Amino acid sequence: MPMRFRRQRDPEFVFVVTFGRSGSTLVQGLLNTMPRTLVRGENGFFLGGFFAGTKAATAFATRHAKHKPGKASSAFYGVRALTPERFAKHVRALSIDVLLGAQSRRRFDRIGFKEVLWHEIPAADTHAFFDWFDLVFPNAKYVLNTRKVDDALGSGFWQRRDPGHAVAATARVQEIQAFLRDTRPERCFRTDYEVITGPDRAASDAQLRGLAEFVTGACGDDLLAELRATLSVGHGPAPFGKSRTREAEWSVTAPTVDPVDPATGPASE
Repeated sequence: MPMRFRRQRDPEFVFVVTFGRSGSTLVQGLLNTMPRTLVRGENGFFLGGFFAGTKAATAFATRHAKHKPGKASSAFYGVRALTPERFAKHVRALSIDVLLGAQSRRRFDRIGFKEVLWHEIPAADTHAFFDWFDLVFPNAKYVLNTRKVDDALGSGFWQRRDPGHAVAATARVQEIQAFLRDTRPERCFRTDYEVITGPDRAASDAQLRGLAEFVTGACGDDLLAELRATLSVGHGPAPFGKSRTREAEWSVTAPTVDPVDPATGPASE
């Protein structure tokens, strides 16, 4: 009797949409603190290239559909196979493999990445890109991370770049965030760097709890404590994610929790 293999269900997907020096690596750390969640760092926005390839290939197929591509004698034989759905299926499989790396898929219910290059999506392609993104990552969730733009632009990251480009890039990301809120409101959650790391303990806790509930569906007191502990860990190449003296200001000692290494995933199963 032939063996039957059950097809492994795809994980859920979560992506951090933001601009550089917004505290996105801290948000990445918070997400990796959550159970059965793996959120990788920046990857050069390689998916932008796959979108461009899909767009070009499907436009080509449409343009030459009139040339009898079903016949072996046609110069465009087989061009009908260039469909968005087929591209999406394989880009999804590749993305899952890349994001998991050496990790077992069985360890995670949700995976994704944070990226700061969303501004590279041309304005004219915004609708088309996210329609395609939905094909690749059905029901994807978006964490829209924000920080005061002037503070972000004051960092060394942006100061080494053309000022006009910096302003345009951050403004473009804000446009994309607004687009996602307007078109996919139930799949978006806003995080504010100033609130998460600010002195108002209740506001910070509310946002941390809301983020965990949005991503995982629940947030008990133990998970909230772990998220608070993550705030005390520096994140990024030039860490500013530490809460510095926040825990002291709050007069609360967070429990000792081992920081989560995104390369190995969270310890919780």
